[in-house]
Amino acid sequence: MAFRPLAVVTKPVAVCVGFVYPAYASYKALEARAPESAAQWLTYWVVFSLFTVIEGAADWLISWVPMYYLGKLAFILWLQMPQTQGANLIYKTYILPMLKRHELSIDSALEEGRKKAESNLMELRNRGMAHLSRLRGSEGEMKELSDASSSTHTA
Repeated sequence: MAFRPLAVVTKPVAVCVGFVYPAYASYKALEARAPESAAQWLTYWVVFSLFTVIEGAADWLISWVPMYYLGKLAFILWLQMPQTQGANLIYKTYILPMLKRHELSIDSALEEGRKKAESNLMELRNRGMAHLSRLRGSEGEMKELSDASSSTHTA
């Protein structure tokens, strides 16, 4: 990948603008108990999260786009600004209809995943406990052997 001096500056700025400022603005909205502001930032986080997932999956392709991070920075600002309501527009136009259409299957998949994760964690816990029991048993046997051998040497 070629060195892109503009990316050196715009990439960290995009991270700050995309994560740090919205996190602090979300905190302020929650502490002020301002439902409109909280809804704006929740909407932003839904849209930005989806964008981040897509961006991560397509990183190998995106990294070759000239001035990508400058465009990303502009997009993030467009999402955030109350004047443009970009996140709200994308959420209502694309994300909300998609989620509504697939909500039951998403909920079902999440529940199935939760159950599998719980089952796997319990199995892992049980294996760990069994392993610890075997180790403790081995330690007890080793101690008995050690005690027996030291009593033989003293006699």
